[in-house]
Amino acid sequence: MLNTKQIKSGIFGAIFAVLGALLRLFAYDIVWPREYNYSGPRENTIWAIKEKAYQDIGIAFLIFGLAVVLVVVINCLWTQPSTGDN
Repeated sequence: MLNTKQIKSGIFGAIFAVLGALLRLFAYDIVWPREYNYSGPRENTIWAIKEKAYQDIGIAFLIFGLAVVLVVVINCLWTQPSTGDN
């Protein structure tokens, strides 16, 4: 059974994972202006650089959150429930 510390850690990890996934998914919408009329190469704009940075931050948050959740699950599986019988 999970204790309160494991539950809080699992929720913390899940929140980071969801925020990272959303940041990665919506990086384009966050950075690029709605009325985009640039005719040059897209990678030469400051918006493309910011979009790539947001995507990288989002994937880092996602990996961190999933790692925290994985540690909580492994910790839960390895710990034996104490029955009080010794």
